[in-house]
Amino acid sequence: MFFWCIMNNNCVVVLTARGKTRILKEGGSQSWRLNAHNAGKCNYLVCVQNRKQSWGEPEADHHTAFLVGKISSISQSQEEDADGRWIINISEYADISIPNMWDGNRNPVSYSSLEEMNIDLNDLKFNKLNEDNASKTLDKISIPEAKRLLANYFDVPQENISITINM
Repeated sequence: MFFWCIMNNNCVVVLTARGKTRILKEGGSQSWRLNAHNAGKCNYLVCVQNRKQSWGEPEADHHTAFLVGKISSISQSQEEDADGRWIINISEYADISIPNMWDGNRNPVSYSSLEEMNIDLNDLKFNKLNEDNASKTLDKISIPEAKRLLANYFDVPQENISITINM
């Protein structure tokens, strides 16, 4: 269990090739392999730019923290070939520019707190995410897939998940 996720200003920190424009258009940062249950306990997302790859349309300097988002939910990524990957959805965001914010961790997802990252909430101006730009598609899923997702989210075995549908 990550003790950071108990604190008030807990955050998921991601090293992402996606730039701000793309993250806002997609409604959050994806496609992450993470424990959705643990990430769901965090209130904020901090995006740090990875410029080693250009496919994500990076905009900030390499290893610069460029965005703080208020996490609204964690859901399965809708991207092609993204089985078992998640999107960290945000409802609001604030622009930041803090260089050298990646510690060299090989895992692109980590957990921290805004205080540990020297980010003061009082200095941030949050903007509402434009819901017209955020892709909000809900695809139909099977019962086995729903069980798999719920088991992953709640960190329990799939056999402990039962689904009842009343019609």
